[in-house]
Amino acid sequence: MSEETAPVHRFLTYRLARVQSKLNAQASKLLRAKAGLSLAQWRILSLIGGNPGTRATDLTRISTMDKGQFSRKLKTLVDDRLVVVSVDPQDHRILRLRLSDSGQVLYDRTLPHMRKRQADLKALLGPGEEEAFLGVLDKIEQTLERDLSRPADASG
Repeated sequence: MSEETAPVHRFLTYRLARVQSKLNAQASKLLRAKAGLSLAQWRILSLIGGNPGTRATDLTRISTMDKGQFSRKLKTLVDDRLVVVSVDPQDHRILRLRLSDSGQVLYDRTLPHMRKRQADLKALLGPGEEEAFLGVLDKIEQTLERDLSRPADASG
């Protein structure tokens, strides 16, 4: 089957989107049951838990979330007293984030469930498949980053 005749459901982008959607649904279900969190809240909480004192702007970039969505989800975590925001003493424009005591407890309680999920997914792969798969994803991501950093082609 050639690229010109391949049905849409065989497109790499379509398959990646389907798998990502299913992974998100699975994670959302698990996080609701184990932690009472949304997937977006967990992503922010876990980024802060792994990088205490980091800048809010850095986490927005790392998360690849829309800035508005990141801000709204962060606000709910702050309102729920799971995250503490402080102003950087050297530069008052910079906001630093850390988990509160209750946020740390929730993070510590939830992380093993998410690690088990990762282990279960990795267990589906045979010898060498994980490294090959990650290598393919790295290649695609690096190519896309290069393409996105280039000026748009005027032709279109």
